[in-house]
Amino acid sequence: MPESSFAYPNLAPYDVIIDVGHGGVDGGTSADGILEKDLNLTFGKELYSELKKKSYRVGITRIHDYALSDDSPYHNISRHNQDLKQRKMIADALKPKVFLSLHMNWSKSSERRGPVVIYQASGRSFHLAQIVQQHLNDYFDLHKTPIRGKHYFLMQKLEMPSLIMELGYVSNNEDLQLLTDEKSQRQIVAAIVRAIDEYLFIYPSDLP
Repeated sequence: MPESSFAYPNLAPYDVIIDVGHGGVDGGTSADGILEKDLNLTFGKELYSELKKKSYRVGITRIHDYALSDDSPYHNISRHNQDLKQRKMIADALKPKVFLSLHMNWSKSSERRGPVVIYQASGRSFHLAQIVQQHLNDYFDLHKTPIRGKHYFLMQKLEMPSLIMELGYVSNNEDLQLLTDEKSQRQIVAAIVRAIDEYLFIYPSDLP
């Protein structure tokens, strides 16, 4: 399997694209020597596997510790912007019904915890965010609400319903334990899968 999944066999409609945040030289945030890019990849691969088991058509932006910016043809912009444009290119090519970008959070306050779901300025993205946030809230036993991502490149530029999912705070000990434990990783992924099931049951088509 190629490192970046935009090497794909055909252009059949995709249900879900899993965007694994950071990678390669970009480690993202960190705590206790644990890098965000590695946690993102662990969750991304598990989510990919579980959605495939349910016969969804799924793509994933990386399956190794790999910087998408390395593939970029744009050499006159920052590495960060190269990375974002590569992710948009994959989404535009595969045109999924849902685009999910996986990340981890960090805060100066070690008390802050729990998943944060960030959505686009569109009705379907907001509805998807509400469903995903509720299923994650149920697992974390919290009452958080989704946040509109006004200043995020992917939230501004992607046409399909898209989310950034900050799955927890690595700066919080309770979250970090959940995010690094294999059993709880599988349970968090199961909550996301239930949310995708619910959303795609309501919106089986990618038409507006």
